[in-house]
Amino acid sequence: GFAGLPVSDEQNVTGVTGAKYNQFQGANIYWSAATGAHEVHGAILAKYQTLDPAVLGLPTTDETSVPGYAGSRKTELSGATIYWSAVTGAHEVHGAIRDKWLATGGPAGFVGLPVSDEQNVTGVTGAKYNQFQGANIYWSAGTGAHEVHGAILLKYIDYGGPAGPLALPTSDEYSANASIRRNNFQNGFIFWNPSAGAQTDILR
Repeated sequence: GFAGLPVSDEQNVTGVTGAKYNQFQGANIYWSAATGAHEVHGAILAKYQTLDPAVLGLPTTDETSVPGYAGSRKTELSGATIYWSAVTGAHEVHGAIRDKWLATGGPAGFVGLPVSDEQNVTGVTGAKYNQFQGANIYWSAGTGAHEVHGAILLKYIDYGGPAGPLALPTSDEYSANASIRRNNFQNGFIFWNPSAGAQTDILR
């Protein structure tokens, strides 16, 4: 099969007590008593090897297709999911950002697939975000996870994003009335309507 012959003996997974793996020509197979044995291969394996299994966990599924997004693939880990497509490459999503993303519809929703791993927000201690095809999702312990997309996202980035005067989002985009869309932020809000576009109001 695609995994080929073994190129290593069974060995310990660094940082994960009791976990084992073998390397094969075309895949790695990981095992623990809690997760069972699962294969990881290709671009998803290459991404997984850059991550820390002690933080994001072992695979809990083999690589599978992603419902609602033709041609994409994913591997579930005990603490994250790695998604891949030819357009986006392989990226991990985890924690509260993954929960928010799945609540928007995941890969089949307007946010689409991840185009970055979770990363630190420059200039905002403790804040994290993932970039997706159609939105950014930002998180901090104080604000929770919220998505920003479209013209409001462009205006937000133009104002310096989380490190700018608006700071982090405190809401998803929502309908303020029949014609206005709005995101709230720690220090203000951005609203959009078809005639005026995206406009910013910073609380003073």
